[in-house]
Amino acid sequence: TAMPHRMKLLLLALLLLLATELAAGAEDARSPDAEADVSDDDDPADDKAGVDAAAPPAKPVFTPPKVPAGAYYAQFFTAPSNLAEQLVLSKSKKEGVDSDLSKYDGFWSVEVPESSAIDADFALVLKSKAKHHAVSAKLAKPFAFDQPGKQFVMQYEVKFQNGMDCGGAYVKLLTDGPGMDLKEFNDKTPYTIMFGPDKCGMDHKLHFILRHKNPKSGKIEEKHAKKPKADLDSYFNDKRTHLYTLVLNSDNSFEVYVDRSLVNSGSLLEDMQPPVNPPKEIDDPNDKKPADWDEREKIPDPKAVKPDDWDETQPEFIEDAEAVMPQGWLVDEPLTVPDPKAEKPKDWDEDMDGSWEPAQVDNPKCKEAPGCGPWTRPKVKNPKYKGKWSAPMIDNPAYKGIWKPRVIPNPDYFEDKEPWRFAPIGAIGFELWSMNDGVVFDNLLIVDRKSLADDFAEQTWTVKREAERLADPGAQSVVDAVRDATKDRPWIWAVLLLVIALPAVLLIVYCCRGSPAPAASQASQAARRKKTDEATPDSGAPAAATESKANLESDEDEEGDENGEQQDGEEAGDDEGEEAAPAKGDSAKAGNESGSARKRAPRKE
Repeated sequence: TAMPHRMKLLLLALLLLLATELAAGAEDARSPDAEADVSDDDDPADDKAGVDAAAPPAKPVFTPPKVPAGAYYAQFFTAPSNLAEQLVLSKSKKEGVDSDLSKYDGFWSVEVPESSAIDADFALVLKSKAKHHAVSAKLAKPFAFDQPGKQFVMQYEVKFQNGMDCGGAYVKLLTDGPGMDLKEFNDKTPYTIMFGPDKCGMDHKLHFILRHKNPKSGKIEEKHAKKPKADLDSYFNDKRTHLYTLVLNSDNSFEVYVDRSLVNSGSLLEDMQPPVNPPKEIDDPNDKKPADWDEREKIPDPKAVKPDDWDETQPEFIEDAEAVMPQGWLVDEPLTVPDPKAEKPKDWDEDMDGSWEPAQVDNPKCKEAPGCGPWTRPKVKNPKYKGKWSAPMIDNPAYKGIWKPRVIPNPDYFEDKEPWRFAPIGAIGFELWSMNDGVVFDNLLIVDRKSLADDFAEQTWTVKREAERLADPGAQSVVDAVRDATKDRPWIWAVLLLVIALPAVLLIVYCCRGSPAPAASQASQAARRKKTDEATPDSGAPAAATESKANLESDEDEEGDENGEQQDGEEAGDDEGEEAAPAKGDSAKAGNESGSARKRAPRKE
C-alpha cells in the first residue's frame, strides 16, 4: 500500500526542519577563533590561512583553580618543585617481603603528562612499573568527625595513560596522631579511610574501606562498602581523566561518585561488610555435636531381603539375535588400503629408515557399500538385566535433623549508632604497586561540603574533560556526543522526537488499519439508508419510499464508478436540478434521482 501524499509531505517537512536547525546550530557553535579566521580571509597579510587551517587546535593553557575557603587539603601542581616542597617520599620498607622487593623505590614525578590536553597542566605521575610507591602530605588541619551536619568530602582525579592491567590508584587518609612520621609511611601505617580504583586482571574495584574500632575489645577491623552495580571497567582503559568523589554524612550515609555521577550509596550501618555492629547473638564456639546425633533423613530398609530370582550376573546389553548382516556388506574388504599414488622418496634408505610402506587411505570400495570388514551384531538392552540389588530407602526413625550449635549472647556485642565519628584524619597518601606506569593524579581536595567540591571540579575536571574531548573527538562516546550536541540546544530533542517517533507511529497506524475511517463511515451510512429508505434533506419525492431494491443496488454500483470530489459535485448538482421539476407520474425516475441524492449527501458534507 502506497504511503498517503500528505504523510510524505509531513515527513519531508520535518526532515527539512531538522536539517535547517542543525545547520543553524552548527553555525552558532563555531568558535570565535573560527569566525575570526573567516573574517580575516580578506586580509592580504594572512597568506598562511590554508596551512594554519590544517593544524590541530591550540591547547588551552592551565589556569590555577580557586581553592575553597576552609579546605582541609587542596593540591594541584604548577611546577615540578611541588614534589619536594609539598609531598614527602617514604624511606620505609614493607615488612615480610624479600629485601630486594621491600623498598619503596618507585619513582614519582611532578610533570605535564605526555597525554595532557592542557598546556602547563602539571600533575603527580607514578613513573615505575612493578615497584612499591609511597608518597604523602599532611593536611592543612586535621579533619575531625565531631559535628552533626558536617560532611566529609574527598575528591581527586586519576588518569591511566597506558591503561591498567594490575595495580591500584586509591588514596589512604591517614589517622592523625602524635607519632605520625610520613617518611616512614608504609602498608602498616594506620589509616581511617581508603578510597579509589583498583584493578588486577578482570577484577576491578572502587574501594571504600573504613577502619572501625571495637569499643569493647579495642580491636580494629576493616569494613568494606558493597560493590557498585555500575560497570567501571572502561575507566581503567579509556585513557581519559576521571574524577572520584567520596561523601560521608553525619546521618551515617555515604555516596560515591565517578565523573560527578552517583555509582554507589548506602548506610554505614547496613551496607558494610562485615557489619559495623556485631550480631547480638552468636553460635556457641564450645558447643559440640553429640556422637550419637543421627543426621540421616533416609536409611536402607534393614528388613528388606533380596528376591531369590534377582540375577545380578545378567549384562545390561546383549547382541541382537534377530539382526542380519546388510546385503552388500564387504566382509573381505579392509577399511583402509595403501595409497596408490604414494611413491617412495628418492632419498629413502631402507638400512637407515627401514622398509618403506605407503600411507593408508580410505578404501574406495567401502564408500558405496553398507560397510566393510568383519560384521558383528549390534547391542540391545537385555530384558533380564536388573543390576546390583540394594535395599529400598525408608525414613530414619533415629533422625534428629541437621545439628547446629546453640546460640548464646555475643560477649563482644556493642551498638555504635554513630559510626560516622571516625578517627581524625591528619594526612593523605598514596601507597601503591602497579604493573603499569604513567598513572596520573591531580587536583586532590578535602572539604566539609560537597558544593565546594563541585565548584572546584567545575574549575578543574570539567575543563580538563572538555579539553580531552576536543583533542580526541574519536574517543568521544555516543552518550557524550548526544549530550554535548543538545547541551545548548535542547530543542533538538523535540525535533528528533518529531522526525523519528512521530513518523514511526504514523506508519504503524497506517499499515495496521484496513481502510480509511472516513470512507468506511460514509459507506456504512449509505448502505443503511439504502436498506431502510431513510429520508434525507434531498429526498423530497414521495416516490422515494417505493423505489426498488434493484435500483438501489444499481445506484450503489454507479457510486463505485465515480472518481474525485469534483465529479461527485457535478453529478450531485445535475441530480438536484432534475429533482426541482420531476416529470408528473415519472415516479421511478424521481425515486432513482432521490436515491442518488441521498447516496451522495454524506460525501458532499
